[in-house]
Amino acid sequence: MDNLEWKPSTAPDANNIEDLCKNTGLSPMVASLLIQRGVDTLESVHDFLDPNRDKLHDPFLMKDMDKAVSRIMTAMERNERIMVYGDYDVDGTTSVAMVSSFLKGLQVPVVPYVPMRYGEGYGVSPKGVERAKVSGCTVLITLDCGTKDFDALQAAAKAGIDTIVCDHHLPAETLPVTHALLNPKREDCPYPFKELSGAGVAFKLLTGLVHNIGLTMSSVYDHLDLLALSIGADLVDIVGENRILAHHGMRKLRKTMRPGIRAMLHVANIERVPNTVRDISFTLGPRINAAGRVGHALKAVELLMASDDNSAYELAYELESMNQARRDLDEDMTEEALAQMAEQPAGRCCTVVCGEGWHRGVLGIVASRLVEARYRPTIVLSEENGLLMGSARSVHGVDIHEALEDCRSYLEQFGGHPMAAGLTLRADQLKDFTSAIERSIAKQVNGRIPAPSISYHLEIDVNAMTPEAFQDLERLAPFGPGNDIPVFMASKLVAALPPRTVGHKGRHLKLIVQSADNPQQRFEAIGFGMGERIDEVRRFNHMDMVFTVVKNTFRGKTSLNLHIRAIQPSET
Repeated sequence: MDNLEWKPSTAPDANNIEDLCKNTGLSPMVASLLIQRGVDTLESVHDFLDPNRDKLHDPFLMKDMDKAVSRIMTAMERNERIMVYGDYDVDGTTSVAMVSSFLKGLQVPVVPYVPMRYGEGYGVSPKGVERAKVSGCTVLITLDCGTKDFDALQAAAKAGIDTIVCDHHLPAETLPVTHALLNPKREDCPYPFKELSGAGVAFKLLTGLVHNIGLTMSSVYDHLDLLALSIGADLVDIVGENRILAHHGMRKLRKTMRPGIRAMLHVANIERVPNTVRDISFTLGPRINAAGRVGHALKAVELLMASDDNSAYELAYELESMNQARRDLDEDMTEEALAQMAEQPAGRCCTVVCGEGWHRGVLGIVASRLVEARYRPTIVLSEENGLLMGSARSVHGVDIHEALEDCRSYLEQFGGHPMAAGLTLRADQLKDFTSAIERSIAKQVNGRIPAPSISYHLEIDVNAMTPEAFQDLERLAPFGPGNDIPVFMASKLVAALPPRTVGHKGRHLKLIVQSADNPQQRFEAIGFGMGERIDEVRRFNHMDMVFTVVKNTFRGKTSLNLHIRAIQPSET
């Protein structure tokens, strides 16, 4: 998209910047970014730059934690078998690997379980409960799911299985039958931090257990790398406890890499150890998710739990194969979906496309691709046996869940949140549903989708981005929701070499840029998905650019690269 509205953040007061620099020794750039984030006192700066595990909250502040820990300890004393049940995404699979590994280390009989995306669907399934019953499990620990699984948990209770739910999704007005329900979003839960990932809640359960059985905290800190994967992939806010857990989890991930992660990176030909949350989102996360999309997510759990290189590499090759299959499906379906979208009127407020037998594992990815191509809420549906199942993705300013709520009479089921949702409807309802969702969204936005925009934190001289300055910026990491990666704007840049395209079918734009007025440094800049703008950019005499800065290591050489968010000609 090249019609972005550029929005600068409010610049901090110069006196406040000077005072913070004087009292902390920080550079003006870092001080400005901290003030913009509301970190403007000596104490808050110290806590932000040095996240301390001692600041983590007491796990027993969480409602039902005492019940959960007590029941697990009883199971340990009686040598009862425990099913560890998690969702099929990264948050769920890392949670299952974390809890299963920990309990197995205590010689507890454990049955790890992840449902099939297609045969069982999201949440606790009847098949999963039946498996627990047949396996002789008397305790069921659910991870990243369970808060709304009323029927399945009722069935577990009738089978004599005590359920401990560890979840972070919003509860309904009532709660299911459980032995204990750990969820900081419960209205009656006094736990101070509400934004834990599913694995974060599981981690708190393990810390509660450690306190009561006399182990040192190092036994649970050993699993912080898995928690970092969960936080990075699930896009929870990286503030408060999540910042502390992500900070130490990323350090653990880099310092003592478990065999499964090491094998995943090697098989994927990724040279660099994940250094940021973004690295997780773009490298490890998709590969772990691929198992649940085109295979069985339990393979990802087995890989994360692997204790030796041989088994880890065997499983890593399986996951890489699944990820390649996922990418092929994504590419083919995106091409078909784009062709359908091109035939629809450009003035519509919502894009709805449908294909027979489209693989459900990549519908959400394809919907996101279409949003990138045409800035509209988008629904991608797959038809199977007279039913349409699909994923919806929205844009800022449009609540897609609210729109689906308006159209619920056409739907068999739906769920999600303002920016993303899943839905099912009968094929004979498609035409009426398409009209109804268009009307609902048009009403929300008064007939006009809000213009896309790009925000940036600071305008800088590109020459100020030195290795020393970048090292200062890294102190603000880990970045993610709630602590966005710093976004900069630099004006009057020129291309030092002719622009070119790279990647499959010239998908990406690559530039070598420098300041027009003071060409001290050259930077390699890449615009992902901007290859089609190559001819336009070639015509720029001078250009303004919104970008983030990343450290790139290739064949032993490290340099700073710019990742382009937006680009336009400079005003004359």
